Amino acid sequence: MTIANPYSDETIWRKERLHKGIFCLPALLFLIPLIPVTLAIFGIYFLYHKTNEAFQQLQPQPQPVVGGLLFVVVVLLLMPWLIACLISFLATLLSYLKSEITLTNRRLLFQTGFVMRVSGDLPLENIESIFIIEPLIGRLCGYGTVAVTSVGGRAFSLRFIGSPQTFHATLQSAVAKAKTQRTEIKPPALSQPPQDDSRFMPKQ
Repeated sequence: MTIANPYSDETIWRKERLHKGIFCLPALLFLIPLIPVTLAIFGIYFLYHKTNEAFQQLQPQPQPVVGGLLFVVVVLLLMPWLIACLISFLATLLSYLKSEITLTNRRLLFQTGFVMRVSGDLPLENIESIFIIEPLIGRLCGYGTVAVTSVGGRAFSLRFIGSPQTFHATLQSAVAKAKTQRTEIKPPALSQPPQDDSRFMPKQ
């Protein structure tokens, strides 16, 4: 038995990859602590040299070199932060490479994320409302979140969409067209059996 494909006439309207602004979070995770860490390293280095000069004035004999040991200690202290930055960057990179959003004339298909995978197949006629969320960094970098609600109040958030205004307009147009086509297709009238009026005829 062959099952007919309900989306045989489906055409792709738009394909979206996640915006590179998705790397803002791992970049901030690395850059924000970098300033105090750099200041702390220079402070320790400065104190070490000043202390070493003071010891050399008091005791002219050669002092043991502890610079290498100090460097190892600093690296060990920074290791958890560096590992967290590396894990965050790799997870974001895999999410960026594995995520894709496809808009057709019939459906909205999406698969996003890597650590927490979210995928869906939403018919356009089931979409009730579409919202745009643009944070400050998103407006500056050109990305945002397009939130979609379906029949029944189920919400789907498509994050890190490049040019969210353009995607929002295209999605609205596709939804309007899909709903218009659905209303134009009327179900066939049910055929009724001919009415039997013989019971009303006079009996002979």
